[in-house]
Amino acid sequence: MTRTPPILVWLYLTASIAGQTPLSHRVADLLPSDARIIETANVPIRTAKARVLVLWMNAPRRVMSTWDSAADFLYGDHWFGPTFLSLVDPSNARLINTVRIRSKQESPDGDDGFAVPFFTYDGFYYVPHPDKDRRGTPFLLRLRDLTGEGIAGQFVLFDHVVSGIAAGSVLGYSSRSDTAVQYSVESTQNKFNPVVETWAVQVFDRKPSRAGYWKFTWEAGHGEWEWIDEEVRFDPARQLFIEKKTTRPYPGFAQIHCDLDSASLTNFLGRMQQVAPDGTEIQWLQGLIRKTSPNSIGVAGMVPTLNGTQEAFALAFQSSAAGAIGIEFTTDSGFAAALLAELKTWCIAN
Repeated sequence: MTRTPPILVWLYLTASIAGQTPLSHRVADLLPSDARIIETANVPIRTAKARVLVLWMNAPRRVMSTWDSAADFLYGDHWFGPTFLSLVDPSNARLINTVRIRSKQESPDGDDGFAVPFFTYDGFYYVPHPDKDRRGTPFLLRLRDLTGEGIAGQFVLFDHVVSGIAAGSVLGYSSRSDTAVQYSVESTQNKFNPVVETWAVQVFDRKPSRAGYWKFTWEAGHGEWEWIDEEVRFDPARQLFIEKKTTRPYPGFAQIHCDLDSASLTNFLGRMQQVAPDGTEIQWLQGLIRKTSPNSIGVAGMVPTLNGTQEAFALAFQSSAAGAIGIEFTTDSGFAAALLAELKTWCIAN
């Protein structure tokens, strides 16, 4: 059955003042001629001024889902292209500011667009009236108080990671700056240094414990062997979210954290290979660590063999611009003990 996407034209933007003239043509003049408006929403602020959030895209292409991959159940039928959030003062059709929304996942073909669904599965995105297959038109600008500052002015967009897991980003109205924003997240994982991004994995699709605060535990699956404890709060002074992420290995597994400098990396990996020569691809891992951007956290996996047995082995790593490197292993307890004995001058068992 052929579906017609929602009519993506300017809905009349009405201010809180009764009888004000609709502003569709006046505000549209502030945007590029090929702008496509996805949704608009009035911000419920408790002052005489009115503010309208506008989610729009620049000449997006229409993509129909085949519903044969995990990502399809997040994006569904969607628009893809440069995506923006603008804040408008409807009293005088003034464009206050615009922010560019970028995907967490960089496209291999260099296309820096973002996927915005117009017909999708009722899961990460809220679908008010799903069909028998739990699909329908999503309500994207479902404004809530996600910062705890008392104004229901924020919403969440999602980016696919793996099956059942997505990264979320909080966008919306900041009363502190009176602008549209994409909020940053300062994330700290175990003993690694904080990383500031605009996306957090598997956080903002959860209902907060209270406005601006989340605390929960989840499991990634997909070959991971640990629980993930999350505590996230909004810092009103810095206007960003602070995420504390702690991973706890399952019974029978152990976690080791090692700190070294870049000059010691070759020797460090060589000693690691002495524990399990077969399957420990140190040249590949060394290249991966050196190619990863400073301060970001990279991940990798290998299948080394210890005493004739293949071991589950995952690691995360972080390099600094100053040359410090943090490496964290999660593996079978026996293999972890053998690694720790060889690498104990650098490593700390959790």
